[in-house]
Formats: sequence, C-alpha cells, structure tokens
Amino acid sequence: MHQTPVPYPYAPPPRRRQPVFDSGPMRRGDVVVLGTYLVLFILGAGGLLAMVPGFVEAFKNQDSAQFGVNLIIYVVVFTGAMIMGFEALRTSFATFKYHPWAKALMVPGGWLGSLIISSIVLVSMGNPVKSENQLAIEGMTRSVPFATMFVVTALLGPFVEEYVFRHLLIGKLSRRLNVWVCVAISVVLFTSLHFVGSGSFDLTSAIPYTTLGIMMSLAYVLTGKSLAYSYVLHVFNNAVALILSYTLLPLIQQ
Repeated sequence: MHQTPVPYPYAPPPRRRQPVFDSGPMRRGDVVVLGTYLVLFILGAGGLLAMVPGFVEAFKNQDSAQFGVNLIIYVVVFTGAMIMGFEALRTSFATFKYHPWAKALMVPGGWLGSLIISSIVLVSMGNPVKSENQLAIEGMTRSVPFATMFVVTALLGPFVEEYVFRHLLIGKLSRRLNVWVCVAISVVLFTSLHFVGSGSFDLTSAIPYTTLGIMMSLAYVLTGKSLAYSYVLHVFNNAVALILSYTLLPLIQQ
C-alpha cells in the first residue's frame, strides 16, 4: 500500500527574503518638493528671510537668527517631503521584520563604523579642517536650546535629506539608471550640499560627509530601499553628534 511520506520534522523553515520596497515613479509633488529644496537651500533663497525688516533683530545674535532661517526652511520642505514620502516611510518600516537584531545593531554599528573610517582617513591626511557648515552648527549650539536644535537637526533635517538623497535620487532615479550609479550621484551631491554657499572647500572637511553619505546609501539599498531604515540611521547619527556638541564641546573649548 502506498504511504504518503512524512516531512522531516526538524526541517528548518524557509528563510524570508528581504523585500525591495517600490519607491514608485517620480510624481509632480516630488518635483515640487525637490524644486523647493533647490531654491531654498541650494540657490539660497531662504536666506532672503534675513532681509525682512525686524527679522534679525528678533533674535539675540547672528547664530540664533541663522537658526531661525533654517527652522522656517526645514519646516516648509519637511512638510512637503512628509506629504509625498509618508507612505514610503510607513511601509518601509517593515524592513525591521527581516533580520531585526542585525538591523538594530547596525544602527549604532554603522554610525561607529563611519566615524572610525573618517577618523582613520583624516589622521592619514593630516591637518583636518572643519567645514563652515560644521562651524555654523557649533555656533548655533551656543545660542539655541538643545530641544529646539534637536527637533530641527535630528528630526526634520534627516528626513528631508533622506527623502531627497535616498528616496528620490536612488529609489526613484534607479527606475531609469543603474542603482549603483544612483548611489554615486547621491553621495557626491550629499557631500556637495554641505559646502553650498561656504565659498571654500577643503578635502579633509568633506571626508565625514562623504563617509556618512556612503554609509546611508548602502544602508538604504541593502535594506530593500527602506526610507525608514536610512531615516532612523540618520536620526541616530545626528542625535549623537548633537548630544556631544552640547556636552563635550563646551568642555573641550574650556
């Protein structure tokens, strides 16, 4: 008599493959947000706020006035980016269902790895120079309360940058170009962003931004183009940097 074979009771369950989240095509709203970002940040139109009568005088010093300009710009762009990218952000949190421990550990691990690599490269090059962007942030930490600075630098800013440089320039652009070509474009533009309007460029000051851009882009691609994962990683990076700026930096300066 034919007997149905019994499956081996200890056979491991099939491994769930990491899904790739569809970023979708570039939409009109994406173009509007990207255009707003370019006009306000890259072309410097946001700086015109400082020319509004009484705007600068409403702040106690130049650093806090500059922060006020950044706050308004980030709120505007963040609102548009969140409207257009919310669904991608929400659905891509599902990436944490796959290898959750590895992905959780890679948040601090990725930050530490990029910091170590940047430090090694900077030491080998000698005479590291801080970018004007970094100096401006350090100046703001002396004038702006931590909680206010945290909202802009660790919550709003990272989402805007991940939406533009990962979600649009890698996720959506890779529908037309090879994904690694998109990664290269994203890293170059991400690094360049931090020197817009500075009037100067030093290779050593670009290393931390390049390393961070590579780490964020790799994390985005390897987690299935997860906007949520790259955003969490960016938030962690900026939050740690901000906490150190408010705690250790004053002690070092003293």
